Amino acid sequence: MLPLLIGVIILAIVVYVAFRMLNSIVLGTGLILVVFVASYFILGYLPRIQDVPVIGQYLGKYMPEFPSTTGEAIAIIRNVFYSMQVLDVSRDANGDLLVTVANTGKMQLSGLEALVDGQKQRLLNNPKDPLKSGEVTVLQLDWSGTYSVIEIKAEQASVTYP
Repeated sequence: MLPLLIGVIILAIVVYVAFRMLNSIVLGTGLILVVFVASYFILGYLPRIQDVPVIGQYLGKYMPEFPSTTGEAIAIIRNVFYSMQVLDVSRDANGDLLVTVANTGKMQLSGLEALVDGQKQRLLNNPKDPLKSGEVTVLQLDWSGTYSVIEIKAEQASVTYP
């Protein structure tokens, strides 16, 4: 009976110390995050973790790079919601360009138009509009010559090929 009582007391002490350590770790992490958020609102950018004295050289190896300005953060978020990709460029039987475009974002895209070498091109077909998330459409362009750059624009996003 005595060994069981001593074992329970030791277990209680270990659990108490573990909770105190966990509380200190959570509190310290929270305070560090508060300092980073405050510096973001005061200075307008987040400091690089590698620049933090003493611990930065150790944490910087394992932490991802965060956007340093508000514009970068907004661009990253916008690219998640509104993005598209040119999957293929080929020619039809008449020699006109066929551009296959996919909506890789989470929101729908509308108002698709195409520019070849900086010149707006007439669409010979009626592509899907709006193009929902995950959908693919083909744009048939009135262009039979060679090209160097194709730009597909929507009201919300654009993509350049190649």
